Amino acid sequence: MNLSDTQLNENQRAAVDWNEGPLLVLAGPGSGKTLVLTLRAARLLRADADASVLALTFTNNAADEMRERLDELMGGHADRAHLCTFHSFAVDILRQHGSHVGIQPDFSLITIDDDRVAVLEQVISNLQCDTSAVPSDRKNLLFLLDRLFAESYDGGCEVASMIHTPPWLPQLFRDYCEALQQSNRLDYGGLLHFARKLLSQNAGVARLTRLAWQFICVDEFHDTNRAQYDLLHLLIGGQNPNLFVVADEDQIIYQWNGASPGRLFALQDDFGMEVLQLPENFRCPPVIIQLANNLISHNQTRSDGKEPLVARKTAAKSPALKVQMFDNEDAEVAIIPTVIKETGWHVEDCAVLARSTKLLQRAARALSDSGIVPYVAQRKNEFECASVSWMHAVLRLANARHDREFLRRVCVAWKAFTGVVIEVEDVEAAAALNGGDFLRAWVNDVSAKVNSDEHYELLNRVSHDLVDRLAFVELLEWFWTQKWLDDEVEDEEMKTWQDLHGALLREHSPENVTLHLYLQEMDLKSKAAARLPGSIPCLTVHGAKGLEFKHVFLIGMADEVFPSYQAVKKGPDSPEIEEERRNCFVAITRVEETLNISWARTYNRYRKKPSRFLEEMGFTFSKS
Repeated sequence: MNLSDTQLNENQRAAVDWNEGPLLVLAGPGSGKTLVLTLRAARLLRADADASVLALTFTNNAADEMRERLDELMGGHADRAHLCTFHSFAVDILRQHGSHVGIQPDFSLITIDDDRVAVLEQVISNLQCDTSAVPSDRKNLLFLLDRLFAESYDGGCEVASMIHTPPWLPQLFRDYCEALQQSNRLDYGGLLHFARKLLSQNAGVARLTRLAWQFICVDEFHDTNRAQYDLLHLLIGGQNPNLFVVADEDQIIYQWNGASPGRLFALQDDFGMEVLQLPENFRCPPVIIQLANNLISHNQTRSDGKEPLVARKTAAKSPALKVQMFDNEDAEVAIIPTVIKETGWHVEDCAVLARSTKLLQRAARALSDSGIVPYVAQRKNEFECASVSWMHAVLRLANARHDREFLRRVCVAWKAFTGVVIEVEDVEAAAALNGGDFLRAWVNDVSAKVNSDEHYELLNRVSHDLVDRLAFVELLEWFWTQKWLDDEVEDEEMKTWQDLHGALLREHSPENVTLHLYLQEMDLKSKAAARLPGSIPCLTVHGAKGLEFKHVFLIGMADEVFPSYQAVKKGPDSPEIEEERRNCFVAITRVEETLNISWARTYNRYRKKPSRFLEEMGFTFSKS
């Protein structure tokens, strides 16, 4: 959307000009909500030299986009605004005040499930109760813990969402939280848990935090789970807060993570929010808006006063919609590169969306086979290349020099990088004679064993920049200039790290970036490579949320594919079907110019009917 400040419509202008008190902005897709948020923040900061704005978002990309826009509006002087995710905000307050709840400032994040399982195994082995009924599938048990964190569970005797609370569960949860605290390592659920605990148990810290932010904004509020909502409550405090919330009940697609349609109603009741609607869509052609309105009107849990979308884009001369059926999923995905080439569309203007990752992978193969580079987005919490992974491990050890787990990781990564085995026990013994500094002992041990000039120089750099001082930025800037392995992944991850590094230093003043702040912020970021120019994104609907594309291929529009088999089993009026319908609403409203909808008669050789959502959009099919 390319609206300027002077082109705002009446409701957008009212939102930008909103001053104090609570306001809920119901903003449909393509309605300019990011523009409204940033223009309002800029206006508040310009009007009062003492004003401060906290804007909470749900993705790092959304926070980065808002930060860039606000910096541009403020001429690079947006330091009184903090734009971050809920988890990043939790990291901030725990870094500053976490000692009140037993979390030290240099805490690290557990980003890999296997590491969380190791903590869980230790907790289960020490439980002082009958553990025979504890599920053996530890990954499912982690899913249960995440659900408890999302629900703001505090370890009480009963879990509100469970008909029967297993007797071992409360103790397991409490012991897991204690294990995180004692190891000074937190997972994502633990971040919100301890941040809420801090603000609820320490009135002084809560008061200081509230005083720091005069105006609070929340983007995509509909995605909040109970834990995030409770944290927001604690952050705001009092009545009639300066709370500016942007949400859309029609885009709630994270119920599996605790989002709920009822939370919007609770918000209005809790804070007496005035409501302003932004129904005008500046993104999609009119025919797409008609489909979207037809579809979402079938959801029964929508609020009565929700206005339908209004198309503000003029109809295109060429058709904006095409619907096709194929014999099977291979034929369905094979047509995508053909259409792109025949129409002469630029590849980077297109996107393939689907409900399932499996179908997207088929589409990616079909694109690749035709010479088009696919981009399958996926989160990657850790670096994978041996050289890059080792450097990241060394930084973690430099930040916690007595941590045996980080020492073990450095030894494992060094073997993968160089082939040289360094025994953890040998380093521990050497460190015992040197103040317990594992990093110094490790560098000394390895330096005596290397036979490569480049590795010897690398260790000298680490010794000079990390062991003797913490000049980690200088070390990284040198490290990135070298070619350590003949590995394309190394080139990709070096570039990814540099991009993340640059964004982090733009967000935080370089002189204030300590090593533990740097590592915490890095752990919050995905290490997946950015999309290459000339590639076509293949995205799940969840991955496409917040994005827009000129030409969208929405594939797999068959019952038990989209909506999913699990949702169909729940019945036509179930909450699961309503969420699937919202998923479809999100998918079709990503379109700027053309939408290509398709489905196949069979998937995995099982016959399927056209998606019920197609009929709800207004398409008709013969009953034969």
